[in-house]
Amino acid sequence: MLGFVNGRLHFMESLAPGLTALQLTLRTGDRTLMESLDLALEPGEVLGILGANGAGKSTLLNVLAGLAAPAQGRVTLDGHALETLAPLTRAQRIGLLPQGDEGGFFGSVADFVALGRYPFGHDSGDLTPHLATWELTELAPRPLATLSGGERQRARLAQLAVQAPCIALLDEPLTHLDPAHQARLLAWARREADAGHSVVLTLHDPNWAACHCDRLLFLHGDGRWQLGTPADLLTPDSLEALYGSGTAALWRRNERVQPV
Repeated sequence: MLGFVNGRLHFMESLAPGLTALQLTLRTGDRTLMESLDLALEPGEVLGILGANGAGKSTLLNVLAGLAAPAQGRVTLDGHALETLAPLTRAQRIGLLPQGDEGGFFGSVADFVALGRYPFGHDSGDLTPHLATWELTELAPRPLATLSGGERQRARLAQLAVQAPCIALLDEPLTHLDPAHQARLLAWARREADAGHSVVLTLHDPNWAACHCDRLLFLHGDGRWQLGTPADLLTPDSLEALYGSGTAALWRRNERVQPV
């Protein structure tokens, strides 16, 4: 179909609803992290992104969230160029859990979690179920700064859940979490997908990826990428190509586990 971009008439492909990356290239300095990625996030799926440190996983999530510009290509949301949408409009559809910690927040845990409703311009409503899901009920009145790293990570996850985005982008969400809360987070991701949302996780453990992800994106950090199912990509040879010699021993074949 035809459409106007920057005041000029262009041919524009028909795009399905959701978040789509078209010929996306990412660079840092003179290094190409990823080249010519085409990716459409499917409603109802969990996509896992794996790669070594510095391979471009965080950079890709920031671009998909509209917080950074790609070197080439574009990202669209429901057929609209992401950079043309107001930040609040994007935040009503896309939620990002970054790696960074909120060390400068001086309010309570409940105040912090309630910020998830800010894009919608009204009060947060009942936080009780979200606080309970992430085992924060007793911590709610405490200052966020007094919590441990794992407790703060759970508060950040609760804030994202309160935002209720249709597209959730989570950058290393398992950081600081004990195994029980890691399992809870991944079960939450599956429930979100089963509700028709799209969930993207950057991960380092191929076993979690095998159990919980519908598709995987491997970033090699040198422009190369691979997109496929866990059955296609989680092989000893591909893991050693991704992470280096000897790393295939960290993975064992798993069947998908049921949510807890």
